[in-house]
Amino acid sequence: MRGCPAQNRPMATHQSETIHLLVVEDSELDFELLLAILGRDQALTGLRVRAQRVEDETGMRAALAAGRVDAVVTDHNLPRFDSFAAIKTAKQFDEDLPVLVLSGEMAEDLAVTALHAGADDFILKARMFRLAPALRRSLQAAEVRRNARHQAQALAESEAKLHALTQHLEGVKEEERRVIAREIHDDIGTTLTALKFELARLARELESRSWAAPHIIAIQELLAHAVTASDRIQHDLRPPVLDAGLVAALQWLVQGFCNRTGVTAQFECNREEVEIAPERAAALYRVAQEALSNVTKHASASRVSVQLFAAPEEVSLEVADNGAGFDTGALAATPGFGVRGLVERARGFGGWAEINSSPGRGTTVMFSIPPGFAPAPPVSTPPVQKEKEWTDAG
Repeated sequence: MRGCPAQNRPMATHQSETIHLLVVEDSELDFELLLAILGRDQALTGLRVRAQRVEDETGMRAALAAGRVDAVVTDHNLPRFDSFAAIKTAKQFDEDLPVLVLSGEMAEDLAVTALHAGADDFILKARMFRLAPALRRSLQAAEVRRNARHQAQALAESEAKLHALTQHLEGVKEEERRVIAREIHDDIGTTLTALKFELARLARELESRSWAAPHIIAIQELLAHAVTASDRIQHDLRPPVLDAGLVAALQWLVQGFCNRTGVTAQFECNREEVEIAPERAAALYRVAQEALSNVTKHASASRVSVQLFAAPEEVSLEVADNGAGFDTGALAATPGFGVRGLVERARGFGGWAEINSSPGRGTTVMFSIPPGFAPAPPVSTPPVQKEKEWTDAG
């Protein structure tokens, strides 16, 4: 059973506030002594105590559920209960609820065991003068724990929202790229194609005029360049090869990089096909695309290796070059938006990303994310069907 959330139960740790104390004790006399000691020390600690006594687990659970409890003080030895069971019950109600254990036994191992079980303090009955100061310290420590827990929860919620936003933005970007690529293909591509036919017709009409030939050739070259640029932009925005699978897309990307730059580039994958959700395949492709672009701009490399490793739980991409490298300590001091985007893109998909580099030793970009869905199990042919097929073959 759990009680009301800690944020709805303000801690009473300041002057003029009242402590709601639950005392697990079978002796009425010891309970009265405890109250007398706390009342005597009120001026010193600033704690006013309102206490309730219970004797067993049933009474303790009922008291915890019935109203506000700021702390628990429990005797170690009870006829039907002990301090370890009391600690467990209190922590089930509120994991930050302070629990102080009283014992007549002077045993160090018992005290250590109680503290490991979750007690905030262990006090000998012969030294009850420690109770009030220990209670105040425990209340303050519990408030610190609760605040830290709330801050951690708020941070986790904020990070979850950031990851969701990152993933949403990645989806929006991919959709925009797809739309722009389609418009380039449908509008600009159609116009360029029509222009090629018109230019060919004009060339035939001006074939007899020698002065027009150089101009026609120049226009054809410009038009061919525009068609090539249009195709390249379409492929960069949304490569159709992605529809053939991630492995084929990365092979095409690496080969194109090698052809354009003259840098020796090699692609390897542990599978011929990779089962992965489309938006995650696009993310891996974009990371490879950006990494190769950075190699062209900054690395001065002569060799690049692109490796894709697919496992049931994750798909990992590694892009390594033998270029100039850089000091990764600069990323920690002033990380660029590209690095932030890489890390957040991975975290948005529930994965991770790293960049390893050092001056003169090249750079390695690693990006790993879950595939997004479990691979379909292999379909086995029912035994009856196999027998039928064997009979037919015979």
